[in-house]
Amino acid sequence: MATDLFASFDEQYMNINTKLKKRFMRKPNISEATNEFIALAIQCEHSEQPIFAGHAYIGAAKCEATAGNAFGEAEYYITAARQFMKAEKKLLSLKFSSPDRENLEAAIGCYLQALTKYPEKSLLRTSILMEIADHLVALNHKCEAVAYYQQALEDIDEKTMKIVHMKNLVNLLIECDKFEEALDTANSLVDSFTSIPEDVLAEVQISRVLLTLLVEPPEESKPESLKQLFTAIMNDCETDMFPVNPDLRLKLQSVTLSVTSRDLSSLVTAAVDTKPALSRQQADLVDSLIRS
Repeated sequence: MATDLFASFDEQYMNINTKLKKRFMRKPNISEATNEFIALAIQCEHSEQPIFAGHAYIGAAKCEATAGNAFGEAEYYITAARQFMKAEKKLLSLKFSSPDRENLEAAIGCYLQALTKYPEKSLLRTSILMEIADHLVALNHKCEAVAYYQQALEDIDEKTMKIVHMKNLVNLLIECDKFEEALDTANSLVDSFTSIPEDVLAEVQISRVLLTLLVEPPEESKPESLKQLFTAIMNDCETDMFPVNPDLRLKLQSVTLSVTSRDLSSLVTAAVDTKPALSRQQADLVDSLIRS
C-alpha cells in the first residue's frame, strides 16, 4: 500500500463503493465488488492493519447481503469481527487503554450481525457466542463474557458438550465473584445429568462444597443432592457422587468444620493443607472464606 496508508485505503474503499452506486441502466457487478473488498482486506492484513481489514470485510459482507447470500454475509462479518478483535488485543499487548472500546464494540457488532443469519439452535450460532465469550475472557472482560456463555448453553443439546461448558461457566462465575449464580449452576449440572465424567464431577462437587460454605443458602433451599454431599463429607463416606481421594475428602471435612464453627485459625491451617489439591478458582474460594 502507499506510504499514507489511511489515504490509500480510503481511496480504494470509496472507489469500490462508487462502482456499486452506479446503477443507472445496469445492475452493479456485486461479485466483482466483493472480490475487490476481499483483495483490499487481504492487502490490509499483510500490512498489519486489522482495523482497515475489518472495514473491508464489512464491505464484502454488505455485497453478499445485496446478492441475497446470507451465509456469505455472515462469513465476512465473522472475518471482520476477528480482525477488530485482533486490533483490540494488539492495543492490550502494547499496554494502551481503549476507553471507548471502539474496536471491541465493532467486533461484537459484527459477530451479532452474523448471528442473525443462522437459524435458532444452530451449532454455528453456538460457536459464534462461544468465540465472543472466549475473546472477552482473553481481554479480561470476564463478567461480560458470562452472558454470551449462558446464551450459548441454551442452544447446546449434546450432553457431553453441555456438561463441559456448564463446568466452565461455574469457574467463570466464580472468577466474577458471582457465587450464588455459580452455586445454582453447579447444582443444576449435578442434578440434570447422569453419568457425568468422573473428573468433571469431582471438580464440580468440590466447588459446590466451597460455594455452599461461602453463600450459606438456607437449608430448605438446598437440593437433596447437596445435602447428601455434605453428609458424605462429614461422615467420611465413599460415594460415586463424590469421586475424590480419602485424603482430600478429609481436608474438605476440616475446611467445613472450621467454617461452620467460625474457627478462623483452624480454617487458615486447613487452607494451607487443602489449597495445593484444588483448582485455581477453588483456591480463590478458600481465600474468600478466610476473608469473609
